[in-house]
Amino acid sequence: MADFANVQPDEYKLLGCNFSAGRPFGIKGVTIHHMAGDLNAAQCNSIWAANGCSAHYSVDRNGYIVQHVNDTDRAYACGDGIGTGGGNDTTISIEHANSARGPWTVHEAAIESGAHLVAALCLYYGLGRPAWMVNVFPHKHWSSTACPGELAGSQRDHYMQRAVEWYDAMVGGAQPSAPTVQPAATPAAPSASQGAPGGFPRSTGARVPVHYSLHLKGGGWLDEVTDFGAGDDGFAGYPCRQHDLLCARVDRGTLKYQVHTVEDGWLDWVAKGDRNDTVNGCAGIAGHTIDGVRMYYVTPSGEECKQAWYRSQTTARAGWLNTVCDDGSTYSGDDYAGIYGEPLDRLQVCVTDGVPW
Repeated sequence: MADFANVQPDEYKLLGCNFSAGRPFGIKGVTIHHMAGDLNAAQCNSIWAANGCSAHYSVDRNGYIVQHVNDTDRAYACGDGIGTGGGNDTTISIEHANSARGPWTVHEAAIESGAHLVAALCLYYGLGRPAWMVNVFPHKHWSSTACPGELAGSQRDHYMQRAVEWYDAMVGGAQPSAPTVQPAATPAAPSASQGAPGGFPRSTGARVPVHYSLHLKGGGWLDEVTDFGAGDDGFAGYPCRQHDLLCARVDRGTLKYQVHTVEDGWLDWVAKGDRNDTVNGCAGIAGHTIDGVRMYYVTPSGEECKQAWYRSQTTARAGWLNTVCDDGSTYSGDDYAGIYGEPLDRLQVCVTDGVPW
């Protein structure tokens, strides 16, 4: 169990990169983030090491606290640079595990431990009682991002209430009362026989595996995802970052896809997936920002018809955009995934016989 009185985490897993030594601007607050995924500390380190990011602490779905960058150094967490006197320079950043489908709901155990850590940091560094936009800031205060999701929305008041309760209890040498949380209702999953919006059938679960990945602008290829990946957080891309190449392939049949970039508009269709061939094997132009995707699946002769179903998010807003079916407006009224002018930061795809979610 973490030693909050002395600001000691459950475990140290120092990243060893993506930080600047020292605190010449001092420590003036805490910045809270959501992971945009249900990640553990090792996964955070792996992603950050590859993409030039970091944070001081991560809190997983069980409330387990790990330190990645020392408080006395500046993590690359807030997107506002070093030497500006902003969030990276003056605050300690905490990442919280969450469900990865909109809304970005942070796990209750992560809220409890994260709020306790905020209280401990405020007390230890003499920042005063936790107060929103005084000494506790959302990531989006420092740069254009959807982070920290629901921690700046429906869960903000609960989070800050617990931070204040923990702070007051620590000052008084006591324990606060247990949190009062109204359990969220779990909606019943629709059966396959129930219709989806627009009268479309629900998927029966029959799928053609589709494998896809995004390339970070200025970086490298991210891990390939199959269908929705492992668990609810399966998606291609890196939250709040820009991408310039898309590679996709299917086990059988033909998947055609194209991307729209901020610089060029719609590029040519691609019908194969090979990350080693950036000319004909993937869609996009290195260094140019993807803000839209179209896909179309051709079912092999003799098989039951299936279609490409896909959706995206952007760096400018939280939550998934409308689901698109193939390259026409037959389902949601949209003929592509994305919003022109807003960099696409994650993508989900499956090939199936009906509405997949």
